Amino acid sequence: MKVMVSQGGEEKVVFVKKPFLSRVVAALKDKEDLNTPVMIKEEESIDLEIARLKRELDGGHFSDKRAKELKKQIKLFEIGKAGEQSLLFELKNSFLPIMILHDIRNEHKGLQAQFDFIVVTRHFFLVIEVKKYYGNITVNEKGEFIRSVYRGRRLISQEGMYSPVRQVERQVEVLRSMLVDHEVIEKTPIRYAVAFANDKTVINLTDAPMDVKDKVFRADGIVSFLKTELTKKSPVHFGDNRMREFAEYIKSQHVTKIEVEEQDETEVSFYLEEAVAEENDNVHEGNGYAPLSDDELETVLKEFRKNLAETSGRKAFHIFTNKMMAELVEKRPITVEELRGINGFGDKKIGDFGRDLISIIRSHQLERR
Repeated sequence: MKVMVSQGGEEKVVFVKKPFLSRVVAALKDKEDLNTPVMIKEEESIDLEIARLKRELDGGHFSDKRAKELKKQIKLFEIGKAGEQSLLFELKNSFLPIMILHDIRNEHKGLQAQFDFIVVTRHFFLVIEVKKYYGNITVNEKGEFIRSVYRGRRLISQEGMYSPVRQVERQVEVLRSMLVDHEVIEKTPIRYAVAFANDKTVINLTDAPMDVKDKVFRADGIVSFLKTELTKKSPVHFGDNRMREFAEYIKSQHVTKIEVEEQDETEVSFYLEEAVAEENDNVHEGNGYAPLSDDELETVLKEFRKNLAETSGRKAFHIFTNKMMAELVEKRPITVEELRGINGFGDKKIGDFGRDLISIIRSHQLERR
């Protein structure tokens, strides 16, 4: 149960634990009608920060160095947002009874944490850290993360990186401390995972320790991860009202303004390389793909549509119409959001084959894009 109290002139939400009998009665009355995701808190700070930076950039009263720095910051935020949106799409379309909190910032006992996602399920809470790095990720037997960047088959760079698993573990420590100290939870497990949102990234976990291997995946693997975790034993089981009570309380503890530690310069460079790669029309040069004309790309898309129709037992025009194909050739979408902007591509089509379509178009970009 949440109540508002005044502390030092400011109102603060605190969690008041109900008596045992009251909790038993509430649990018996609680239902489990929920069978689809519920969005409890949307992301807000990234959009606000991007808007602020763009306003400053549009002002134009600063040096070229400052303008360059502003553009760099805007690009970093835009890349981070794109990665989180791809994971959010998967969560929203999971058809699981979960409650989603996106972009949560907490402060407790002098400790601060910024969470990309906190998901409340019937059996546990899940903290998800999203990364959208450019390049491939390998985790060795020591649990060390190594990022490799290739141009075609040629290795351009290879370097170690701070473990995102350790990063999310630190976030969980802050969340657990807050919830336990506030008597919100006792036995509820708080699990965690790291999702890589760049759909071109290859993740090699062959030699990774098991405690890392089962917590790292691509963003489109989040639903499989959740389903697996939900089959595991848990000391708790929550009804709909209890889940919402937890989710709303976590939301109530969100701090709008918080001094989070600055990104490591190496991590910043990983994101900036992604920005350069997305803007560089020749990023696939030397990987065996030749630039395609409109007619050639249309032929590739027709072949894709034909094969998909045959394997799925549908008519080709049910996959996408000729009008939709013409728009694909014209606009050449290379992100889920861009694909969503083409008339006829809704969540169902994007979920079924959208990423495959994007991969094809990305691989055959024209220099004029």
